[in-house]
Amino acid sequence: MKEEFEKNGYFAIKQAISPEEVKTLINETAIFENQEKNYGVRDLLNKCPYIRKLLNSKFIRKLVEEMLGKKAFPVRAIFFDKVPSANWNVPWHQDTSIAIKKKEEMAGFKLWRIKEGIAYVEPPEHYLRNMLTLRIHLDQTTTNNGALRILPGTHLKGRLNSKDILSLVETMKPLASESAAGDILLMRPLLLHSSRKALNPSHRRIIHLEFSAMALPSPLEWYEADIVGQP
Repeated sequence: MKEEFEKNGYFAIKQAISPEEVKTLINETAIFENQEKNYGVRDLLNKCPYIRKLLNSKFIRKLVEEMLGKKAFPVRAIFFDKVPSANWNVPWHQDTSIAIKKKEEMAGFKLWRIKEGIAYVEPPEHYLRNMLTLRIHLDQTTTNNGALRILPGTHLKGRLNSKDILSLVETMKPLASESAAGDILLMRPLLLHSSRKALNPSHRRIIHLEFSAMALPSPLEWYEADIVGQP
């Protein structure tokens, strides 16, 4: 698994979460259905404390530690849903920003911005190369409802500018990451990915979790690192 993951930048694990746990996660995240911007809920570990239990489950811990080592910890959690009111194309991109507790100017950390009260910044590339993303699917995702599309191996090319991204998109064949409820997709943040507008809009609920095993230079702190080990 780890060898394929490092080569391709992704790895899919089928039926990683039980149907019972999927139902629980759906019930726990149902609080967002009638909220504004429910298609992308940030600060998820504070807004949905049950996710902390998921993070500390033996299966998730073992999976993360196999990829990043025993010092790995969560650094960001987001709830995504491709609802009809937010049914748009997501262009090809890399995930290049990280969430920080407080803005502090630091060499190599650039493009500071604030989203929903949380500070985000683009760190030096080696932080991104050593991060892990878990996408836990709560619904079936297909090409008809906006399944993620990826360009395998592009994480090895480092942080890309818009011209390089366009060139890769024009020359590579994308892979549609179709998944069933309970599947987990492991990704490197620098893997190029996108999603199309859903042809048949329906729930496409995903718990998006990011992990690192690298400390940030003081006084910078990961936004959600302090939840490790909490109930």
